[in-house]
Amino acid sequence: MILIWIHVLAAMFWVGGMLFFSIVLIPSLRKMPVLQRAELMSEIGRRFRWSGWISLGVLLTTGLLRLYSLEFQEIRMGGWLGTKLALIALMIALTLLHDIVLGPRSIQISRSAAAPHPLQRTVRWMARLNLVVGLFVVLAAVYVARGY
Repeated sequence: MILIWIHVLAAMFWVGGMLFFSIVLIPSLRKMPVLQRAELMSEIGRRFRWSGWISLGVLLTTGLLRLYSLEFQEIRMGGWLGTKLALIALMIALTLLHDIVLGPRSIQISRSAAAPHPLQRTVRWMARLNLVVGLFVVLAAVYVARGY
């Protein structure tokens, strides 16, 4: 039960953090001057990146431990578990692309350009897509937990 509790807490942190960014933080920063906004987003993004990757690591570890504890007997690799695992892979790929490649480049551009750059729009849409994928991971997890 402790393993499941830790898994759920990590999922709450990951998805809750993405929801906070998209619903509270980003709209609040729109009224700030561009350079100040870029610096603040850079600092907050850097801090969330580390804690977000830690929560993803906890999710992967606890998920794999849970599968191992079931000795893979009760697992059907199709259906909702397969969907959940595919969505997790997509979410990790999007997060890697955002955090390592596009996000830092977008921050660098926002520090030097007064007008919005197309890459910044792409990064925003990628973050939104990742949030939607994360929400569907939670939905798939509910179906898996209920035995579908």
